[in-house]
Amino acid sequence: MKFLNSAFIGLLVSSCFFVNVANAGLILEEDFDPITSSNWTLSNASVIGSPASELFDGNALHFSGSGIRSASTNSFDLSTGGLLSFMLKIGGTNDTSTFEDADNGEDVLVQYSANNGSWVNLQIIDTEDELFKDNWGMVNLSISGLAMTDNTKFQWVQATHSGSNWDNWAIDNVTLSNNVDVPEPSTLAIFALGMMGLISRQVKKKV
Repeated sequence: MKFLNSAFIGLLVSSCFFVNVANAGLILEEDFDPITSSNWTLSNASVIGSPASELFDGNALHFSGSGIRSASTNSFDLSTGGLLSFMLKIGGTNDTSTFEDADNGEDVLVQYSANNGSWVNLQIIDTEDELFKDNWGMVNLSISGLAMTDNTKFQWVQATHSGSNWDNWAIDNVTLSNNVDVPEPSTLAIFALGMMGLISRQVKKKV
């Protein structure tokens, strides 16, 4: 019986550790290799795979053309909060036909919409930001406050630019995770002690 008790405690301690580290659930993973079209609504954006030397990892979602350039996701349950991460590159002084130098003020906006409401800025990325100009940089955005709904979607948009084939940018390796609502390890520890008490009680009764 002592062996069973020890095994039971070990199992619960392992469960406590597992719950403590597994506190986020991946709900969107997009590397555009190829694109999962059902996840996206695109305007003046397309998946490109060359030149590979200018891209981050395989294909990327590239923005060009005239008119508003945007990419929006489906809606997701983020009522517990979460994290939006992606790689971004903006055309810089080493401009090419793929990434022409984006002018000052032609910013990339990352926005969210809650419950099919209006778009709200989550992050404004300056086209002169050296982290992204001519380089691939990572963006990590915490989902909190009014963005925490069971019907939240996201959009990348560049409303102002100099026209088709100018002021280019691209995104890659987009991930979205929500916070999983799980018991605290202390809660599971209390549960373990309670279960051990019940087991000991049953053993005493049988004796």
